[in-house]
Amino acid sequence: MKKQRIDSFDFMRAVTAWIIVIYHFSGILNAAPQHASFPLLYMHANGVWGENTSVNIFFMLSGASLFYNYPNPKEPSLKRYYVSRFKGLFPMFYMLWLFLFYQNAANAGSLFYHGSPKSMLLTLFGMDGYLYYRYPQNYYIIGEWFLGALVCLYLLYPLLAWCMRHCKLLITLALGAGTAALHWPMPFFQIQRERNLIVCLFAFWLGMLFMEFREKLRAAWIAAVFGGIALILIFVKAPIDPFFSAQLISIGLFLLFYRMGEAVMKFELPRRFFRYTGGISYAIFLLQHVVMGKVIGMFSQQSLTIAQEAALLIAVFMLIYLFADIATRLNRILTQSKWFTKLIH
Repeated sequence: MKKQRIDSFDFMRAVTAWIIVIYHFSGILNAAPQHASFPLLYMHANGVWGENTSVNIFFMLSGASLFYNYPNPKEPSLKRYYVSRFKGLFPMFYMLWLFLFYQNAANAGSLFYHGSPKSMLLTLFGMDGYLYYRYPQNYYIIGEWFLGALVCLYLLYPLLAWCMRHCKLLITLALGAGTAALHWPMPFFQIQRERNLIVCLFAFWLGMLFMEFREKLRAAWIAAVFGGIALILIFVKAPIDPFFSAQLISIGLFLLFYRMGEAVMKFELPRRFFRYTGGISYAIFLLQHVVMGKVIGMFSQQSLTIAQEAALLIAVFMLIYLFADIATRLNRILTQSKWFTKLIH
């Protein structure tokens, strides 16, 4: 039976996508000395908007959405679950990656322009961005580091769903303690702590917990309290590890955005727009770096003011929406084609 659509999730997907796009846009401009430092959504009082802050909201949203749609994946639904996850992630990823790979290879005049073809295996499994810190000589062209983390989370999800039914308190304490332990240096983890799979798992698990207790956690006073704490930490420097501040901010904003989504999505025009943006949000995540890199690169020899950068941001958003819409439509044609359906079967 098809689940009833949760409109707040579309609102949150759109808002999270916007935050991540503006964060990366600001990061590129702020790193270029010839341009003015773009002030929006790069730094807050206790850290940066990327990594933990916005990405954790994205992981929490993924966990909540998955637990809503697949609360008990087991045979025979387990096979259906993995097929649906593959269709949701990889066809569009492969399609866009192959297009850009061909372009790069043609410009370089070599099929293996970036070293050993063995590293393409990382791309095949969507892990090239996530494992870039360990294998920098690979063919990472498109997407975000959190795509690889998301692949791991999707693989582990049936086990997490089982734990939610049988030992939710134990797993909550274990993942919470594991995340808290990253406050101290751990040399055996080469990956930065914001990207550590333990941290990603904790955010994903919190999203599942939200869905488990949604009727209580969606209360207005909870959104007001935790959202208020998040807003305070965004604007006021706290004497705690910024890593922990980011965790608190992401939890508070998740609860606040969910409640805001319930209010905003009652109106027809915003609902249609946020549903549309939510529907192309994965393509936005995949394409945003490539699009903004090309657009900003056109002005690399010029000095931009903040006003000019704001106009450029609008142009970047328009192009990202255009190409994300095209990519989503092409992906739909691909996944609904007869040969692809036969291949999946």
